[in-house]
Amino acid sequence: MTDGNDQRSRGAGARVAPVLPPRSDFRAFDIAVALFVGLSIQVGAGVAISLANLSAPAELPEIDKGPEKPVRVIPVLDLDAPALKLGGKKVNYKLPDRWVKQTPKPRVEQQAFVSTKAGKEEKDIPKPEIKVADAGTEIPPPDAEVAKEVEIVLDAAVDVEVANVDQEGHSDGVIDGTETDPLKARAIDLYLDRVRRWFSSRFRVGGSGLPPEELTKYRPSAVIVLSNGTMQSYTLNPSGNAAFDAAARATLEGARGQSLPSPPENYPDLGTKSIGVTFVCTEKTCD
Repeated sequence: MTDGNDQRSRGAGARVAPVLPPRSDFRAFDIAVALFVGLSIQVGAGVAISLANLSAPAELPEIDKGPEKPVRVIPVLDLDAPALKLGGKKVNYKLPDRWVKQTPKPRVEQQAFVSTKAGKEEKDIPKPEIKVADAGTEIPPPDAEVAKEVEIVLDAAVDVEVANVDQEGHSDGVIDGTETDPLKARAIDLYLDRVRRWFSSRFRVGGSGLPPEELTKYRPSAVIVLSNGTMQSYTLNPSGNAAFDAAARATLEGARGQSLPSPPENYPDLGTKSIGVTFVCTEKTCD
């Protein structure tokens, strides 16, 4: 009994050790160094930007553009494109027409006319630079061409007589024309022009060693046969320079199997057409 009492008395008088918080992995010196380095980077970046003077223009050597030389543009007529067919009503007592005088298209100066049918909204107000027509000025016809200034006054409209030919066609056509639809003839012309530009945009010449003024002298050309939106064959006419002829042949060979610009939606079946393409060098497409 005595031993048990002694143990209880000793346990009651013992002190409990305080619990200390966990120590940080970083010392105060480490935190101070990190703050100093970060602040130094910010200050150094600001000083570098201010010293760089980015608003000042850069001093670069001027690029020599070379001598300017006018380039002669030679239009190429596509003799294989179908021309609009001449047509009308034949009169027995008159000779067949060889040429029909076209009606000159009137051209009028851009003016604002006072009208009771004018719109009431702000967008309907004429611009300040447009002149107001004088009182008594006749209103131009709807098909007149509007220009800012008119220097030449065309003669009065001439009534175009019906062509003295006994066949279907159009009064604006030619005797050797084959196409009776004027819209289709125009659509074919636009389509063939797109194909020409498609081939010309892929023509590149490198390593010819010619100066810029000599690049436009060599012009290889080709006659291309089209069918169903693809190139069937071609005939290359050399220019006399091996580098230019090789580049033109590579352009034509690269078009095999590729889809050319699609025909007009209204006339998808244009059949087989032949077009002439002339490859011309520029400073951007050739060395």
